[in-house]
Order: sequence, then structure tokens, then C-alpha cells
Amino acid sequence: MVVRGLDTQPAREALAKRFNRPAVDSKLLLRHLRPWLSKESAGRALDQRGAIRDIASTVVAGNRDALRLKIKAVKPKVTRKNFGAVIVIRRGSNKLFLYSGMKYRRFFAVATGQRQYPTPLGRFQIVVKWRNPWWYPPNSPWAEGEKPVPPGPDNPLGTRWMGLSSPGVGIHGTPSDGSIGYSVSHGCIRMHIPQAEWLFNHVAIGTPVFIVAA
Repeated sequence: MVVRGLDTQPAREALAKRFNRPAVDSKLLLRHLRPWLSKESAGRALDQRGAIRDIASTVVAGNRDALRLKIKAVKPKVTRKNFGAVIVIRRGSNKLFLYSGMKYRRFFAVATGQRQYPTPLGRFQIVVKWRNPWWYPPNSPWAEGEKPVPPGPDNPLGTRWMGLSSPGVGIHGTPSDGSIGYSVSHGCIRMHIPQAEWLFNHVAIGTPVFIVAA
């Protein structure tokens, strides 16, 4: 659309009348300057604010040159192909699911927090990974009088620790195999040691972890 010979307010009204309606393209549908993207056109985006800012500044400056809506193609940083690993923990049923992007990969039975020390709900991420970790008593009444435990068969963390962004909470192995499937921990997510070692090798720091109540 070309706007020539109009003052500021008439030019704005003309632009609003022109663009405040659906505009159909073979791959991109614009409604009221809001992008509606199909699966095939994922990766395109309307630079709405930039376009309106450019139009407004051009009209206010008195520039009578052609004013055109600008569409900027942007490449998404995250797609279904590069989404990576995702962990979903169902606290109520003591289950951990590993996904690769949108695709289910593997399931594990786990132990979660007891009623007094529940595993927190929400969205977290893995922030640290340790092989053969030491166990240090947390600042909590249940650990009062306990001493650090070095790596070995009696270590409460097993052989792998994947610490979450929730302080003091992590996914780890356990020598107490009988606790798996129950809500008996002090907030952490316990796994059989061989399974914790496998998971450790298939997730990275930054992997998102969703803990839900179901």
C-alpha cells in the first residue's frame, strides 16, 4: 500500500483501515497484525513491533515515500528436531519418563519424597552432574548428627548424582533398592543404581525436568 500526500492522522487512519483485516499468504496468515503459523511455515515470524515503529516514525517525519509492512523471517532456536532430552517425573505414581524431544524414550520406577519432605512440583533443570559423589548431611532436622559419606557401596546417593535447580533436590542412585516405587525419600528422586548410571549418560546439564503431581 502506498500513502502519499496525507498528514499524520489521515495516514494513520488509512494504514489502520488497510491492515486491520485478514491478509492471506500461501504459507503465512496475518490477522490484525498477529502471526498465525502453520506447521509448514514454522520459523517465520512477523516483526510486528518493528513494522509499526517504522511506519509511525516515517509518517511523523513527514516522509511521503511508500510505506510497506515489513515481515522478517527468523529461524527458531528450538525445534522438534533439536529439543533434546526431557525428563517428566510423576510424583504420585513414582515414575520417571525420559523423552527425546516429543518422542517417548524410556520409563523408570523411582522413589520420591515422603509426606513430611515432599519432592517439589514444578519445572526445573539439571544444574550439576557428579560421578561417585560424596554425601554431605543437609541442614535439616532429619540429618542432625550425620557425617559425610565418601563414595562406596554405602553411599546414599549411589554412584551418580544429577542435581536439580531446586536446592538440595536431585536424581540419584540408591543402595536401598526396596525403596523404589514408594514415597520415602527426603525430597530427592531415587533410582536403581544401574538405571541412574544409564540416565546420567543420556542427559546433560540444562536438561529440563518437569515434576507433576499425578
